[in-house]
Amino acid sequence: MPHTSEPLLREAVALSRAQKPPGASEPRILLAAGEVSGDVQAAHLARAILAQAPHVRLFGAGGPRMAEAGVDVRIPTSHLGCVGLQESARFARPLYRALGQIKGLIGSEKPDAAVLVDNEGFNLMLARRLNRQGIPVIFYFAPQVWLWGKWRASSVAKLARLVIAAFPDEAEVYRHHGGRVAWFGHPLIDVVRAPDNCGQPGHPPDHRTIALMPGSRIQEIERLARPMLQAAKIIRATHPDMQVFLPVAAPHLLNRLRAAIADVRMEDCVRLIERDAYAHLSGCSVALMASGTATLEAALLGIPMVVAYRVSPVTYWLGRCLAHVQHIAMPNILLRERVVPELLQGDVRPERLATEALALLDSDGRADAMRRSLRRIRPLLGEVGAIARAAAAVVKEARETASARTGPGS
Repeated sequence: MPHTSEPLLREAVALSRAQKPPGASEPRILLAAGEVSGDVQAAHLARAILAQAPHVRLFGAGGPRMAEAGVDVRIPTSHLGCVGLQESARFARPLYRALGQIKGLIGSEKPDAAVLVDNEGFNLMLARRLNRQGIPVIFYFAPQVWLWGKWRASSVAKLARLVIAAFPDEAEVYRHHGGRVAWFGHPLIDVVRAPDNCGQPGHPPDHRTIALMPGSRIQEIERLARPMLQAAKIIRATHPDMQVFLPVAAPHLLNRLRAAIADVRMEDCVRLIERDAYAHLSGCSVALMASGTATLEAALLGIPMVVAYRVSPVTYWLGRCLAHVQHIAMPNILLRERVVPELLQGDVRPERLATEALALLDSDGRADAMRRSLRRIRPLLGEVGAIARAAAAVVKEARETASARTGPGS
């Protein structure tokens, strides 16, 4: 496991806790997150930054979670998340429009640092623009080159003043390509906790519930929501007491989810969850999930799961060509074995999803074995405090740039 950049961490924490020097300019930090998951992670980071350095000004592009955290969101972008070549075509025009607006914001605000979160294609274009303007770029939830497309690591490393890696293997790849890298632990270590009234993570629930989590991007909802709902309908045919929860990842997805529920005629038995998702997930017997960050959240909560993913044939073929791993579910990638069932492309059918879920629901031994395996993940992700350490590093970079701009001869 690579080191956690201790000298950088100690220096960053010391600087972040220091009082703002008299007469020093107020650091300005641009935050850019182009999809729902990025909006959530940027919001956690923003709260930690403002807790350590209240004088820092945070502004940029993102969504409602960032705004709630104290970021001045000038450009809404969290609804523009997409994955894949064909899938991204429908978002090309609004993405380029947003990019143009951010370029204007950079010119008017002149940030001391920019933190780019997730949303790889969009943020790589933005990083090039920031580099030309001489603005330090920090990648947070950087492109996952350790999983696929390692050839991109060199260009990301050249564009970044700092890459804050989410995983130790990711840090090693960027470091190998000459990047200045810090790994402080995975942010979810700080965020994912089972509520006290839901028992301990990894223990069987007291009641029978199934969670459906078809993703946070529009095309994921379009491809996965209905088969998951139909699978839940099959499961309820043999388990009529089964409760069905469907967490809503973002407000702009709510109407699409309601339409999918209506299409399969399950309005009376599906409960949409818009808040306190962890409280509800912690008590679930099993979850049907899209591949992504949510699978790691479920793993940390000890929830048995079935992972599904369906993209266009072209995107799937490209992914197969570029991937460096055998699995798509993050728990399987981290554990280097298939602990969690994975259904891809044509296998994402209601009957297959229901069969895999019922195998967990009807076999306590199988579900318990998965829970035991999932408990091995938390130690792989570092120690609590990852977000605060990342925030300290961001504040350090911004203050250095701000001081250089206002120092002697500036």
